[in-house]
Amino acid sequence: MSESYEYHKTTRSVCPVCHEIIPAKVIFKGAGVYLMKHCRVHGDFRSVIERDRARYLESFSTGKPAVYPLAHTKSGFEGCGRSCGLCAEHQQHTCLPIIEITDYCNMTCPVCLVDNAHQTHMSVSDFSAIIESLIRCEGTLDLINLSGGEPTMHPDLLRLIDLARRPEIVNCSISTNGRIFLKNRGLLDGLIERGVFISLQFDGFDDRAYREIRGEPLLEEKHAILELLERAGAKTSLVMTVVRGVNDREIARTADFLMEHDFIKSLMIQPIVFTNPRYPYTEDKAMTTSDVVRELCDAKRVEILPSDITNLPCSHPTCFSLAYFLKLKDRSGFVPLTRLVDSQAYLDVIKNRTTPGLDEESFGAIREKIYQLWSSSGSIPESEKILATIRDLLCELGKCGNHPTPQSVFSIAENAVKSIYIHSFMDAHTMDLARVMKCCTQYPTLNELTPCCMRNAGVRGAKAPASSGSN
Repeated sequence: MSESYEYHKTTRSVCPVCHEIIPAKVIFKGAGVYLMKHCRVHGDFRSVIERDRARYLESFSTGKPAVYPLAHTKSGFEGCGRSCGLCAEHQQHTCLPIIEITDYCNMTCPVCLVDNAHQTHMSVSDFSAIIESLIRCEGTLDLINLSGGEPTMHPDLLRLIDLARRPEIVNCSISTNGRIFLKNRGLLDGLIERGVFISLQFDGFDDRAYREIRGEPLLEEKHAILELLERAGAKTSLVMTVVRGVNDREIARTADFLMEHDFIKSLMIQPIVFTNPRYPYTEDKAMTTSDVVRELCDAKRVEILPSDITNLPCSHPTCFSLAYFLKLKDRSGFVPLTRLVDSQAYLDVIKNRTTPGLDEESFGAIREKIYQLWSSSGSIPESEKILATIRDLLCELGKCGNHPTPQSVFSIAENAVKSIYIHSFMDAHTMDLARVMKCCTQYPTLNELTPCCMRNAGVRGAKAPASSGSN
């Protein structure tokens, strides 16, 4: 590694081979940002972590102070990477717990985080204990996600969801490939009846991508699943794993698909993580946040600018980016919320959670910003259409009263706003322990809350079933 570069910072990472914690440095080379590290046993490694240096640096301007949980599940501190659980040194609470309820799966994706063992379904009593622990640590949760394996294969799935339907938990989602719904409509109806969000694995409109990423052609089946979800009235989110040079050109089309269908509420884009030896790391296939943003800007159904996609302040600046789009009343289109309020006001609203407005503080901030929009209509582009939409929102928000329930606010938001998220998980190649300490997405087990990227990068052991939640 004698090539010239510009040093940025020192951190710690893990060796992609032995997973030992080793020193690393973040460097700039041209427009790119890279992680360089050396293992005494396995040698040198370099991985791309961002292809837009300017965007990488700008992301650090919008962070926020740490928000700690009400309680910790891990006592003592043995050093970051060895004390995950969460320990008292962790600098963020849990925004999204991903509960792995089974390691059974009906697919064998080459990009799966690990090979599912087909041995374990989480017991009802263990699931109940995890829910109690989450509430003890957080008080309230916007969302919990059930994952696997393939969670629809759990024999007591609906019973588990009933246990999670608590006043302290606003919403429940399930990460699924959706195949079982074509054979078991009753299960889908049960999920819809319980208000569960269906987070559907969907990697675009080209079967060549499915063959590489999932190991089999799935496009026709995915269309059948989507048609079923739409007919059934299922609240749906698309979850897209993207690989550079494979399906990255499908990102804009998938964003358009989101905007064209009312039953699809959001799009989660997850750049590929290289955790499976069947799909080894190569720099040319690695996606970064700026790669995704560039592709999103080619969408046709909504104008998206790079500035419309901001990082979530409560997570590490390079982990999670998002954009919200207000759906105009006459269905003529969408307008990014960043165009309606100044950047600081926007960040103040979204600073605490991925779904703003579910607590009284941010609900009040949102209502105040809407009133300000109403009074400053002359400065709003296409003000007539936008004001008609805002008027209806004010009416809906007024029905919530001064002390709204999170569920009532979420119901308004899901019908008025479309969301696009970019979640840049880490693997052993890109692992930066400074990012782990700000992780707000964790895998809960009976005794621990493990930051997802630490698990995905090799700190898995036998703590819980394998997950397909990220890829």
